[in-house]
Amino acid sequence: MRFTDRLLELVFPRCCAACAEPCSGDAFCGACRADLEALPDGLGLFDYAGPVGDAVRAAKYDGRPEAMPAVAAEVARALPRALRDDPPQWVVAVPLHPRRRARRPLDAPGLLARAVGRSLGARVERRGVVRLRDTPPQAGLSALERVANVRGAFAAHPRVAGLDVLVVDDVVTTGATLQAVADALTRGGAARVRAIAAAGVAPRGPLLALGNEAALTRGTVAQLGE
Repeated sequence: MRFTDRLLELVFPRCCAACAEPCSGDAFCGACRADLEALPDGLGLFDYAGPVGDAVRAAKYDGRPEAMPAVAAEVARALPRALRDDPPQWVVAVPLHPRRRARRPLDAPGLLARAVGRSLGARVERRGVVRLRDTPPQAGLSALERVANVRGAFAAHPRVAGLDVLVVDDVVTTGATLQAVADALTRGGAARVRAIAAAGVAPRGPLLALGNEAALTRGTVAQLGE
């Protein structure tokens, strides 16, 4: 560590991305690092009730955007073998509407998508999916209300036709938003759509694709809209 870095840590001690307790040499304190365990399956790589979920909330709602790069680093390390052995051609983030970006400058899904793309050696396409409507937040809505809220809210870039695409988000609950993005990609002609999120609160295992017969899962093919 350079002298200037040591001096900065003395003046401004590094805080844990999850709990904000002082820590040194790591983005997470010892206690949070001990609880940082990747989930074995499901769309969420880490439990939303754990340190990664705490760090996501800190970055998005508590004025600590510096916590998000720590989450991105953990996500990149925890990518499942299925993705590393068979990487996508495009990585796309669940897009924010421009009005939402103006209110919340931190683009958490975009930051995560860039980290995932670098780790997989895949192209990160910033305009692979666009958000057509500034939908109300999903929090507080029932599962069916979430589906209706984001139905038709996204559109895919024409060049997605025939491609293998991975969709990245920061948090997955019912999966309605990821499903809506995947549906838009499928309508655009994507050959295969997979999805991951940094943190999840949905039951472990394959997540039922709401309104579709196929299941959108972390490591398997999702042929949607058929």
